[in-house]
Amino acid sequence: FYDSVFFVNPKFYPGVVISIDGKQSGGSINICTVNQKLYFINPESDTLMITNQENIDRVYILGKAFVNSKYGYVQLLETAGDVTLCELRITEIHTDAAPGAYGTKNQTSATKALTYAEWSSSLLLHLDINADMAFSYSKKPFLFVKGEAYPVTQKNLVEYFPEHKKFIEQYLKEHNTNIHSVAPVLELFNALKQKM
Repeated sequence: FYDSVFFVNPKFYPGVVISIDGKQSGGSINICTVNQKLYFINPESDTLMITNQENIDRVYILGKAFVNSKYGYVQLLETAGDVTLCELRITEIHTDAAPGAYGTKNQTSATKALTYAEWSSSLLLHLDINADMAFSYSKKPFLFVKGEAYPVTQKNLVEYFPEHKKFIEQYLKEHNTNIHSVAPVLELFNALKQKM
Protein backbone atom coordinates (compact mmCIF):
# COMPACT_ATOMS: atom_id res chain seq x y z
CA PHE A 1 0.00 0.00 0.00
CA TYR A 2 2.63 2.55 1.03
CA ASP A 3 4.65 2.09 -2.18
CA SER A 4 1.57 3.12 -4.16
CA VAL A 5 1.46 6.52 -2.42
CA PHE A 6 5.15 7.13 -1.75
CA PHE A 7 5.94 6.45 -5.41
CA VAL A 8 4.07 7.14 -8.63
CA ASN A 9 4.01 3.40 -9.38
CA PRO A 10 3.67 0.55 -6.86
CA LYS A 11 7.02 -0.87 -8.02
CA PHE A 12 9.98 0.08 -10.20
CA TYR A 13 9.44 -0.45 -13.93
CA PRO A 14 11.70 -0.14 -16.98
CA GLY A 15 11.67 3.44 -18.16
CA VAL A 16 13.48 6.06 -20.19
CA VAL A 17 15.04 9.25 -18.85
CA ILE A 18 15.61 12.11 -21.29
CA SER A 19 17.99 14.84 -20.22
CA ILE A 20 17.76 18.52 -21.19
CA ASP A 21 20.50 17.99 -23.80
CA GLY A 22 18.47 15.17 -25.42
CA LYS A 23 20.54 12.21 -24.18
CA GLN A 24 18.57 9.11 -23.20
CA SER A 25 19.20 6.47 -20.58
CA GLY A 26 17.11 3.63 -19.27
CA GLY A 27 16.63 1.38 -16.30
CA SER A 28 14.18 0.40 -13.57
CA ILE A 29 12.90 3.77 -12.34
CA ASN A 30 10.19 5.36 -10.23
CA ILE A 31 9.28 8.83 -8.98
CA CYS A 32 9.01 9.49 -5.25
CA THR A 33 5.87 11.49 -4.40
CA VAL A 34 7.35 12.62 -1.07
CA ASN A 35 10.39 14.51 -2.37
CA GLN A 36 9.58 14.63 -6.12
CA LYS A 37 12.86 12.94 -7.06
CA LEU A 38 13.58 10.21 -9.59
CA TYR A 39 15.01 6.93 -8.26
CA PHE A 40 16.50 3.89 -9.98
CA ILE A 41 17.57 0.39 -9.03
CA ASN A 42 21.23 -0.32 -9.74
CA PRO A 43 22.69 -3.73 -10.75
CA GLU A 44 23.27 -4.56 -7.04
CA SER A 45 19.51 -4.02 -6.41
CA ASP A 46 20.07 -0.84 -4.37
CA THR A 47 17.48 1.93 -4.65
CA LEU A 48 19.33 5.15 -5.47
CA MET A 49 18.29 8.71 -6.21
CA ILE A 50 19.53 10.24 -9.46
CA THR A 51 21.81 13.05 -8.32
CA ASN A 52 21.50 15.47 -11.26
CA GLN A 53 17.70 15.93 -11.17
CA GLU A 54 18.00 19.45 -12.60
CA ASN A 55 19.36 17.96 -15.86
CA ILE A 56 16.29 15.74 -16.39
CA ASP A 57 13.74 16.99 -18.90
CA ARG A 58 11.24 14.12 -19.00
CA VAL A 59 10.71 10.53 -17.98
CA TYR A 60 8.67 7.77 -19.61
CA ILE A 61 7.39 4.90 -17.45
CA LEU A 62 4.80 2.38 -18.68
CA GLY A 63 3.97 4.60 -21.65
CA LYS A 64 3.25 7.61 -19.41
CA ALA A 65 5.18 10.86 -19.82
CA PHE A 66 6.32 12.89 -16.81
CA VAL A 67 7.92 16.33 -17.20
CA ASN A 68 10.35 17.65 -14.61
CA SER A 69 8.91 21.02 -13.50
CA LYS A 70 9.69 23.39 -10.65
CA TYR A 71 6.78 21.76 -8.76
CA GLY A 72 7.96 18.20 -9.34
CA TYR A 73 7.30 15.53 -11.96
CA VAL A 74 3.96 16.26 -13.62
CA GLN A 75 2.29 13.54 -15.68
CA LEU A 76 1.01 14.71 -19.08
CA LEU A 77 -2.66 13.76 -19.43
CA GLU A 78 -4.50 15.58 -22.24
CA THR A 79 -3.61 18.30 -24.75
CA ALA A 80 -5.85 21.05 -26.10
CA GLY A 81 -4.13 23.37 -28.54
CA ASP A 82 -0.83 24.49 -26.98
CA VAL A 83 -1.86 23.58 -23.43
CA THR A 84 -1.47 20.20 -21.73
CA LEU A 85 -3.34 19.20 -18.60
CA CYS A 86 -1.02 17.51 -16.11
CA GLU A 87 -1.24 15.78 -12.76
CA LEU A 88 1.19 16.16 -9.88
CA ARG A 89 1.07 13.42 -7.23
CA ILE A 90 2.16 14.55 -3.78
CA THR A 91 2.52 12.71 -0.48
CA GLU A 92 2.90 14.85 2.60
CA ILE A 93 4.20 13.10 5.70
CA HIS A 94 2.96 14.74 8.86
CA THR A 95 5.90 14.58 11.20
CA ASP A 96 4.67 16.33 14.30
CA ALA A 97 1.17 16.77 15.65
CA ALA A 98 0.45 20.20 17.10
CA PRO A 99 -0.29 20.29 20.82
CA GLY A 100 -3.92 19.78 21.75
CA ALA A 101 -5.77 20.86 24.86
CA TYR A 102 -3.74 20.84 28.10
CA GLY A 103 -0.52 20.12 26.22
CA THR A 104 -1.55 16.68 24.93
CA LYS A 105 -0.78 15.54 21.39
CA ASN A 106 -3.79 15.79 19.12
CA GLN A 107 -3.51 14.00 15.75
CA THR A 108 -6.62 15.76 14.47
CA SER A 109 -5.23 19.23 15.08
CA ALA A 110 -2.96 21.02 12.68
CA THR A 111 0.28 19.22 11.82
CA LYS A 112 3.56 20.20 10.38
CA ALA A 113 3.87 18.60 6.97
CA LEU A 114 7.06 17.49 5.32
CA THR A 115 6.18 17.82 1.66
CA TYR A 116 9.65 17.46 0.20
CA ALA A 117 11.69 15.29 2.51
CA GLU A 118 15.39 15.96 2.68
CA TRP A 119 17.45 12.81 2.27
CA SER A 120 20.92 12.66 3.79
CA SER A 121 22.45 10.91 0.77
CA SER A 122 21.50 9.59 -2.63
CA LEU A 123 20.03 6.51 -0.95
CA LEU A 124 16.31 6.58 -0.29
CA LEU A 125 16.10 6.31 3.48
CA HIS A 126 13.78 3.70 4.92
CA LEU A 127 10.62 5.25 6.34
CA ASP A 128 9.58 3.74 9.65
CA ILE A 129 6.01 2.89 8.70
CA ASN A 130 3.51 2.08 11.40
CA ALA A 131 -0.22 2.41 11.96
CA ASP A 132 0.22 5.82 13.62
CA MET A 133 2.04 7.38 10.69
CA ALA A 134 0.06 10.33 9.42
CA PHE A 135 0.30 11.32 5.77
CA SER A 136 -1.86 12.77 3.04
CA TYR A 137 -1.81 11.92 -0.65
CA SER A 138 -3.19 14.14 -3.39
CA LYS A 139 -3.26 14.53 -7.15
CA LYS A 140 -3.15 18.18 -8.19
CA PRO A 141 -3.96 19.49 -11.67
CA PHE A 142 -1.46 21.65 -13.54
CA LEU A 143 -1.31 23.27 -16.96
CA PHE A 144 1.84 22.76 -19.01
CA VAL A 145 2.43 25.62 -21.44
CA LYS A 146 5.60 26.42 -23.42
CA GLY A 147 7.83 24.28 -21.20
CA GLU A 148 6.45 25.51 -17.86
CA ALA A 149 3.92 24.08 -15.39
CA TYR A 150 1.28 26.28 -13.77
CA PRO A 151 -1.31 25.39 -11.11
CA VAL A 152 -4.86 25.21 -12.44
CA THR A 153 -6.72 28.37 -11.47
CA GLN A 154 -9.57 30.17 -13.16
CA LYS A 155 -7.16 32.99 -13.99
CA ASN A 156 -4.68 30.59 -15.64
CA LEU A 157 -7.43 28.80 -17.57
CA VAL A 158 -8.67 32.12 -18.97
CA GLU A 159 -5.12 33.31 -19.67
CA TYR A 160 -4.22 30.22 -21.72
CA PHE A 161 -7.65 29.90 -23.39
CA PRO A 162 -8.56 33.62 -23.81
CA GLU A 163 -10.94 32.99 -26.73
CA HIS A 164 -13.00 30.70 -24.43
CA LYS A 165 -13.18 33.01 -21.41
CA LYS A 166 -17.00 33.16 -21.29
CA PHE A 167 -17.32 29.40 -21.78
CA ILE A 168 -14.82 28.68 -18.96
CA GLU A 169 -16.52 31.05 -16.53
CA GLN A 170 -19.97 29.66 -17.36
CA TYR A 171 -18.79 26.03 -17.16
CA LEU A 172 -17.12 26.53 -13.78
CA LYS A 173 -20.24 28.19 -12.38
CA GLU A 174 -22.79 25.73 -13.81
CA HIS A 175 -20.84 22.59 -12.92
CA ASN A 176 -19.52 23.86 -9.58
CA THR A 177 -16.13 22.55 -10.74
CA ASN A 178 -13.48 21.84 -8.13
CA ILE A 179 -10.41 23.16 -9.95
CA HIS A 180 -8.13 21.61 -7.30
CA SER A 181 -9.07 18.08 -8.36
CA VAL A 182 -7.86 16.40 -11.55
CA ALA A 183 -11.07 14.59 -12.64
CA PRO A 184 -13.39 17.64 -12.87
CA VAL A 185 -10.66 19.71 -14.54
CA LEU A 186 -10.19 16.91 -17.09
CA GLU A 187 -13.95 17.10 -17.86
CA LEU A 188 -13.64 20.87 -18.38
CA PHE A 189 -10.55 20.31 -20.51
CA ASN A 190 -12.39 17.83 -22.75
CA ALA A 191 -15.32 20.27 -23.06
CA LEU A 192 -12.81 22.95 -24.11
CA LYS A 193 -11.34 20.64 -26.76
CA GLN A 194 -14.81 20.22 -28.30
CA LYS A 195 -15.09 24.02 -28.60
CA MET A 196 -11.83 24.26 -30.57
